[in-house]
Amino acid sequence: MFEIEKIKKNLEKIYKKIPEFDCKHCHECCGPIIWFNTEEILIKDYIERNGIENVKWTTEEFNKNNMKCPFLKNDRCIIYSVRPIVCRLQGNIPQLPCRFNKNSFMSEETLKKIKKDFYELNEKYKGVDIFYSTRKLTKI
Repeated sequence: MFEIEKIKKNLEKIYKKIPEFDCKHCHECCGPIIWFNTEEILIKDYIERNGIENVKWTTEEFNKNNMKCPFLKNDRCIIYSVRPIVCRLQGNIPQLPCRFNKNSFMSEETLKKIKKDFYELNEKYKGVDIFYSTRKLTKI
């Protein structure tokens, strides 16, 4: 099995622990986001296989586009099936609330387990301290 398939299976196990809810596509949560090395591997593979441009915006471009994610096209996330954990947690934890999610937040116990599993997976692929973003970093 290719490494990417192993990563995908492991991430899917983690993601399945996160409740789904009926997204209203308001895009209030689709701002600048970060993701980790294992997710970058999947996102990069997905955008290459689907001919999607890997866009990273400058601060000026984010401002011009109302601070929305560059993967938001025609009112939909074009990488939805491989969206990062931060997007999946949106509306499921108090730190990332959604006004449309009427479900309860995940339990602290479930969130701790997800964080632990996610950390261990990123540690295995030497990506604990590697972050990616939809935003270009500029030097000060």
